[in-house]
Amino acid sequence: MSVFISYHRADTEYRRMMESILTSHNIDYYAVPEDADFTGKHNETIRNYTCSKVKKCDILICLIGCKTYSRPHVDREIHTALKGNVGVRLGIIGVLLPTRSDSLSKASFDTIPVKLIDNKDYVVWSDWHVFQNTIDSLISVAFDRSLDSNIQTNHSNPCMPVKSKIYYEN
Repeated sequence: MSVFISYHRADTEYRRMMESILTSHNIDYYAVPEDADFTGKHNETIRNYTCSKVKKCDILICLIGCKTYSRPHVDREIHTALKGNVGVRLGIIGVLLPTRSDSLSKASFDTIPVKLIDNKDYVVWSDWHVFQNTIDSLISVAFDRSLDSNIQTNHSNPCMPVKSKIYYEN
């Protein structure tokens, strides 16, 4: 089983903690390294790179912080995970981070990535504070959903546009 960690760079601290959790459970993972230098690279190059990594995984874990919903590259990663039929699409786990002012029981849906909300019955949801203790069952349920032909995914929403052609271009 391998996992792709989708996150906004503002939540790098939680990405590091997620890596430790996955390592302690002997789960292979990939996350774009925090020191990845995309300066001067075209956004399409970055998209192709990250999406190729997503496609090699079984599960996508989306760390949902305060601004994750507005990040085009996270949106594209989720879109890539949802595409395809049973056996091709990835299981998805949405993890609400403690930096948010809400929780699953009172989630503010306007600050959760739209593609996750569009697939709310497919996504496996967790609050950060319970994730570590439930990781094995969350991954199992997400993987099972990815193989369940009775659960359809919606990836018809167009991907968010990027603001420029070059990453970090002013």
